[in-house]
Amino acid sequence: MIKRRSLLAAPLVMVAPPASAESWPNRPIRVVVPFPPGGGTDIAGRLISAKLAEILGQPIVIDNRGGAGGMIGTRAVGQSAPDGYTLLFNGTASIVRDGFDPRSAVDHIARAAITHNILVVNQHVPVSNVNEFINYLRTRPGQLNHGTAGPLTSQHLAAVMFDLMAETKMENVHYRGTGPSVAGILSNEVQVMFGSMSAVLPLINEGKLKALATASERRSIQMPTLPRVADFIPGYGAELTYSYCTPIGTPQSILRKLENAVGEAVHSPALINSLQTRGFEPAFESGESLTRAIDLDMRRWADVLKKAGIDVNQA
Repeated sequence: MIKRRSLLAAPLVMVAPPASAESWPNRPIRVVVPFPPGGGTDIAGRLISAKLAEILGQPIVIDNRGGAGGMIGTRAVGQSAPDGYTLLFNGTASIVRDGFDPRSAVDHIARAAITHNILVVNQHVPVSNVNEFINYLRTRPGQLNHGTAGPLTSQHLAAVMFDLMAETKMENVHYRGTGPSVAGILSNEVQVMFGSMSAVLPLINEGKLKALATASERRSIQMPTLPRVADFIPGYGAELTYSYCTPIGTPQSILRKLENAVGEAVHSPALINSLQTRGFEPAFESGESLTRAIDLDMRRWADVLKKAGIDVNQA
């Protein structure tokens, strides 16, 4: 009787079964963009995620977490539950910094797009092409400020590679994203940028900035007559790509659904048009091919920084 009374008196506890990966997604998804609003990563992330939300049938909320060249947002996603409801949308991870390898926190699941970092100068710099710019820099070492989206971001790395290969010297001024760096070049706080096309193309069209070349190894669809830096400095190439990432340990069934949804999204004619008018180019890649591309990219930039004598833990 004692056991029976204890059992009857015990509170009834309902234990919900764990969420099934097969039902993903059944609630809103958060996409962390590790840079402030207004820059290329933010613009691309919002455009593509809007289409992704249509395909997945759930709202997607953009969460801007800028700082430390994308490390703050990347760490936050890496520490999130691996359930598919917190994703990262970021440019290619390129640097192991402060002992933190982004690949130890997140898996790159699907590349969605590329953009071109465009070498631009403001109206205070009296040059019209890359050769003139190189000569101008060589006679004024350290006198021109270059605006970046943060230490060791793609813009910073593009400038480091340029200085290394062109034998020039620019002073890098680090901001908390592309948006603030664009404000810096317009106010002449900095005079030059390797700015993402999405952020600088309207200003180029308005005549506020002068485009000298694309940093990419390929020419731009939007500006096909714009030369490459590599046309003046053979071997130069600094392309910026964007991928969706998940916390490590996310179930394979969710990864495959996300991969397929991103592929469907970037092949949508409406999204392709929307991306291209803003300076992006759809470029889907996934699986082992994407993993190899990221590994190659990280090795290349590690070599550039070593040759430039830059300590990644002090940049």
